[in-house]
Amino acid sequence: MSGFIAVDESAQEIAKTAMLVKSLAINVLITGERGVGKTTLAKEILPNAAIIDGKNEDEIEQLLTRSESLIIENFDRIYNFDRLELDGKRVVATSSTTIEQEVVDRFFGFTLRLPPLRERPKDIPALARAFLDEAKAILTLDTEIDLDALDADLSDNAHSLRRSIYSSLLFDSINEKELLTIVERFLRGKMNDAHSGSNIYRDYIYLYDKPLILAGLDKYKSQLRLANALGLNRNTLRKKINGLGLESRD
Repeated sequence: MSGFIAVDESAQEIAKTAMLVKSLAINVLITGERGVGKTTLAKEILPNAAIIDGKNEDEIEQLLTRSESLIIENFDRIYNFDRLELDGKRVVATSSTTIEQEVVDRFFGFTLRLPPLRERPKDIPALARAFLDEAKAILTLDTEIDLDALDADLSDNAHSLRRSIYSSLLFDSINEKELLTIVERFLRGKMNDAHSGSNIYRDYIYLYDKPLILAGLDKYKSQLRLANALGLNRNTLRKKINGLGLESRD
């Protein structure tokens, strides 16, 4: 996936501004939370520039001696700003944390703030579709997933959204044998770490019970109906639900 996706009105305004400053000989600082697309937007402004992390100060100095433009990710990680000489250079930098205004004024002529995805709701479906196409190509899968029904994780913006897409695609394409292999490998590691005298069956039966009960409650919407489907006494099912800390549904 490439290119800054801007469907939401706020993102479109930012993209327009980025295209404006692209033609100007000024350095730009792009701020915002992790995963909001800062580096992607920086590449729209300086498409041919090398990208380097702010913690690599020696490499930044070397690149600035032989390059006219540079994208510096995590500008806030630079330890000694006095080493930075940007005269005659074109730089776009990104930062997820606040930088002292004195430093911003010293190095940048313009600042862009990218809002988080929760403030750009119209961008989410477009990003999800792009991540799904990316995942299908990388994983060589033709499986489709229902993006409208996806419980997308936006806690880390596009980073966590991408993980949600990849996970959902893998889960929807996995077969029973592969699933059993995953569980077996997980349990093998747990058994290797188990203390002498521990009850492994009791400790890990939840790996079966919990997803089965959650799926059943979602399907049947009733403890009584689920108990009948599982062939359990309702009191037994209720004990399992309480023991697993699951929400009680009647």
